Amino acid sequence: MMFKSSILIPVILMMCFVVLSCAGISGPARYEPESGGGPMVLMISGQTGPMLYAEFARRLAGSGYLVLLFGGKDLPLDKPDVCRSMIREIIKKKSRSSLGKSEKAAVLGYSLGGAVALSCAAGMAEEVAAIIAYYPATRLIPDLDACVEGFRVPIIVFQGEDDRYLNCCSVEKIREINQAAKEKGRHFELTVYPGAGHGFNLGPLKNKELDAETWQKTIDALQRYLPLPAK
Repeated sequence: MMFKSSILIPVILMMCFVVLSCAGISGPARYEPESGGGPMVLMISGQTGPMLYAEFARRLAGSGYLVLLFGGKDLPLDKPDVCRSMIREIIKKKSRSSLGKSEKAAVLGYSLGGAVALSCAAGMAEEVAAIIAYYPATRLIPDLDACVEGFRVPIIVFQGEDDRYLNCCSVEKIREINQAAKEKGRHFELTVYPGAGHGFNLGPLKNKELDAETWQKTIDALQRYLPLPAK
């Protein structure tokens, strides 16, 4: 049975934010699969910084993907053109590397990182294979109408229905975006989880059932849009 995390999870995340900010932790960090190379996933953390998301990066690397983990604040959400240029250069460097197996990358973002993915990367069809966003901070996107208008790649979003964390990531707003995207014929897949709050797969109170379910859906989406090379 799903627990109510709308109060406890935000408190824990805020405590982590204070601790990690004081520690000065920042990205990017590189996680390589055992094979030494594979399709690249650009992973972008929430405002708490990369540490809470290292587990996810290691999981993806274990699945065969080359992962670059950035802090959500490393990419300027308020300057979409600059943000896109940075993402483009990151992907170009990877494709020139001997580790590169694909000219495109997937972008996986959490909270603030999800907002960066939707606002900056979702229109980059030449460089980005797909966007996967967990509880994106839609309130922080400078121009939502322009953002939706610019969607050009498949987008998959996982959202807690009880998310009230700082009013940044409400289910109402992501449903509006989903409706607008569908009306414009964009590929947008939204899954809403009743009873789940912000960061439902993070920290000591993570919902293990939801974590497992959304992670499998993440792997399935990556295999659809950025498949691993045949062995």
